[in-house]
Amino acid sequence: MARDMNGCGRVTIFPLLHDWETGSRCVLAYTTDDGGLTGVMGVIPIEGNVYEPGDLFALAGRHGFIGEWKGTHEQRCALWLACTGCGSRSVRKPGTIDLPEVEWTLDMARAVDLDSPQYGHARIVAGRMLLADEALAERARGLVRVPAVV
Repeated sequence: MARDMNGCGRVTIFPLLHDWETGSRCVLAYTTDDGGLTGVMGVIPIEGNVYEPGDLFALAGRHGFIGEWKGTHEQRCALWLACTGCGSRSVRKPGTIDLPEVEWTLDMARAVDLDSPQYGHARIVAGRMLLADEALAERARGLVRVPAVV
């Protein structure tokens, strides 16, 4: 069941080409909760972006897997999200925004408890993320032009 989740801490915001066929883009934000045990991935809503992905777990599933992770499809989707989030911090894309103290709210669409800890997380949650700082939210939305296709 969807619910809201709130937090404050380090947030990494980055653009993502999420559909290779159409060239559709979105802006994602990655953070953690529960002392890092929960990986949190949220799409930053951009008004007018009709290409915004709905379910981030479904987005992960569309990217396919080549055996790098084991487990159910749901587990593998969660691990793709965790890998993408963690990777956004270690290999930054141009324009990545990484700030130590950001207040955020996640309209949590889905959560998956992992079979074993991966990327420092025991659980992955995903949904739509809103940032409390409107100037930062505007800066984040500016990472992708609308319409968000190449």
